[in-house]
Amino acid sequence: MLFLLRPRATAAAVAALLCSVPALSQTAAPGASSASFDVPAGPLDQSLRAIARSSGVSFSALPSLLQGRTSSAVAGRFTPEEAARRALAGTGLELVVTANGTLSVREAAPQPATSKPPLHTAPTTPAGAAPAATTLNAVTVTAAAELPSYLADRPSTVATKSELLPRLTPFSIDQISRELMQERGDTNIFATLESFAGLTTNSSVSDAGGGFSRAIQIRGFSNGQTLINGIPVYSDSAGTLRGTDSLESVELLRGPAGLYYGSAEPGGVISYNYKRPRTSPAYVVRLDTDDKGSLGAMADLTGPVDEAKVVSYRLVGSARKRVDDQDHIWSKPQSLLAAVTVAPNRDFTSTLTYERLDTDSVPEQENNFLITSGALAGQYYPVSRDFFWGSLNDRVQRTADTVLWDATWSQSEALKIRGGIIAQRYEQWWQNTRATNTAAGPDADGNVQRYVSGRQSEGKSVAGSLDVSGTARHGQWRHDWLVGMGLGTTESSSSARAVASQSRSTGAYPVGPINIYNPTNTDYPYQYLVWEDPLVPGTKRSDANFYMQDMLHLPGGATRVMLGLGWARFESDPRTGTQAVNRLSQVSPRVAAMHDINDATTVYASYGESFVPQSSTSYLDTSGAYITQPVEGVQYEVGIKRDVFGGSGLFTAALFRVDKKNEARLLDGYECAPGRSAVAVGEEPEDACYVTAGLTRAQGLELRLSGQILDGWIAQVGYSYTQAKYKDHANAVYVGRTVEYTPRHNLVLWNKFRVHRSDAAGEFHVGAGLKAWSKVHGTWSGTPDAPAASWGAGYGLVDAGLFWEKSLDAGRKLSVNLNITNLLNKRYYDRRRFPMGTVLYGDERRVALSAQLAF
Repeated sequence: MLFLLRPRATAAAVAALLCSVPALSQTAAPGASSASFDVPAGPLDQSLRAIARSSGVSFSALPSLLQGRTSSAVAGRFTPEEAARRALAGTGLELVVTANGTLSVREAAPQPATSKPPLHTAPTTPAGAAPAATTLNAVTVTAAAELPSYLADRPSTVATKSELLPRLTPFSIDQISRELMQERGDTNIFATLESFAGLTTNSSVSDAGGGFSRAIQIRGFSNGQTLINGIPVYSDSAGTLRGTDSLESVELLRGPAGLYYGSAEPGGVISYNYKRPRTSPAYVVRLDTDDKGSLGAMADLTGPVDEAKVVSYRLVGSARKRVDDQDHIWSKPQSLLAAVTVAPNRDFTSTLTYERLDTDSVPEQENNFLITSGALAGQYYPVSRDFFWGSLNDRVQRTADTVLWDATWSQSEALKIRGGIIAQRYEQWWQNTRATNTAAGPDADGNVQRYVSGRQSEGKSVAGSLDVSGTARHGQWRHDWLVGMGLGTTESSSSARAVASQSRSTGAYPVGPINIYNPTNTDYPYQYLVWEDPLVPGTKRSDANFYMQDMLHLPGGATRVMLGLGWARFESDPRTGTQAVNRLSQVSPRVAAMHDINDATTVYASYGESFVPQSSTSYLDTSGAYITQPVEGVQYEVGIKRDVFGGSGLFTAALFRVDKKNEARLLDGYECAPGRSAVAVGEEPEDACYVTAGLTRAQGLELRLSGQILDGWIAQVGYSYTQAKYKDHANAVYVGRTVEYTPRHNLVLWNKFRVHRSDAAGEFHVGAGLKAWSKVHGTWSGTPDAPAASWGAGYGLVDAGLFWEKSLDAGRKLSVNLNITNLLNKRYYDRRRFPMGTVLYGDERRVALSAQLAF
């Protein structure tokens, strides 16, 4: 959930200065936990905005009341109410908490010397007094607060391990709220991830299929690390299919983050943030369907367990069946989340969360193939768009259990302790029937041979982190210091692909060909072989990292310098007896400088590093020794972040350059062991030779604008220009060439417009969005003077939506959404499988309808 302060005018009354609330009820929670504040004296509206952003609690006020008033300084640890009252001291205004929990600012009403208004009820307006409270109550309309939050302005610990607002963070951090995921109709995590400009997904080479397992690229590199609630996880991947109903938000930290998270790719870090219990009761039920026959249901319940609100709970259940536009392809992601929070006082809070994911799907692989020989050379198979090449019992099934405990303790700004531990276990198996030797075309009767791949796997992991932080002051100098550590271990086991190796066309367990003119799809009769194949222990990985950081605030507070240093140790044990254990350690520095040009604008420059081990522990250098030097990532970034539209929007611009160096590259024609034949590129015998000459560089520009543009118009816009090239490579064909499957341009936008609002009819909105990517290419071949690669055309997908919501009696609210994705029914292809080669079609137009009742 994201926080937003929205001053606007309407025809009926002067609009409220409003901060959206991170709760289903959209009201402030009296008795909210305390937080650290450091708000200098200044314009009152800006001070209240700072308090709201730091605490997540709403305030509403007539803008005319705040104009020309100066707040008192607020420094220390307070509840949001206490902080607001300190800011209002001496302004002639007062804070009241209405019966429904809304925090409102009004003219201070005369009070008897011996009486004070109750803390959690609004005082009665004295007879004959000016109708300030009445006017305020009329202006404080919940409809404005209930608009989805778009501004990425929630304090985040992912980027700096400290609760900095994104505008004050010297790195690129993006957030997507659950409201936005639901509004756009994101039925799975891949749709959500591709709403981050510069992040792309494409079908992986896995036999699990492109609908279940997808490769993720950020700034031209692979996804670096997956977090849950900011804690690294190893058994869960951002590239694995899941729903979004258990998530409060998704965050993307762009660039290397080895300082905090140890071994990781330099592209970026993705964090899934679970929904948490609330102290205000709220219940949501949603049903949805679409024109393909998909069905889904979700229930979300939260509230206090006891009257003192020491214990609160959250229970979220979701089940969905998505029917693909390809015959026989479907997926069933299901989830259950249960969480309990214990907050016995303002200083301590602890949450225990359990999530169960159960996903069942049919592998979605190639839809068609280019024939390169025979009478049909240069053509594709004469089959329909939704031709199914597989067996009816092809499946990918995965269950994953996650238990997460986290806690925070803080008695003052001088010391804060935050820690957590996460344990995961998963089981997965797949069976996939695929066509083979497709380049030769069908035989004279139209038959195409097939094979079956099958495997079981399971894994478990445990990880934890502990951060100790605080604030120290020396005159006008301030230090926000941090010391932390993380530990993690994961191990997995899987079966060999015995079925696949024995069933290619003429093996012992054939699946039989499929006839393209008269196709017959049946079950594969030897599915039991997948289960009989024994599990073999795979790689066991252990991580440990320690870090320290200081954010130095110079006198005046407008300039800040961040210095960080981390040490990480990585160990990978293949547990096979044929490969050596890979142990390495690395120091990762991080430096940043920020300067506030004014109260709304911050410029920054930052530098960071990361590392990741080589892709295999069996690589030999030219001396015959194993390569243990890690791959290193280095990033330089400069940017500007500015609050716009009176603080209701955020604009960011960033220039970056990321280098990934020391990548091991196979030497063409070079054999380490004497007496062996030359090695061709693509062949990797155990004694082939490698050199750490690889250098890949990605550089570009990122622009983002999100928030409330005008009253009734909310938007999110992101653009990314990424130029990713191989600067050094053992294969000369790649030197100076662009990285495969990486679009240079990516534009993502979403707009929501209010077209009508009335008490009788409710609210009506329309939505319009676009996701566009420039062309991409596959792997390079040919010679340095005549390089060749197949290219896939760029494309843009237009989305639209119609939304209606109405407040009912007894605090209930009904919402109905109609979403249309790929409105123009654009034909496009997956970024990894496109002409010329294998083809995997993108989704056709889809019309989805959902209805939600909140009470």
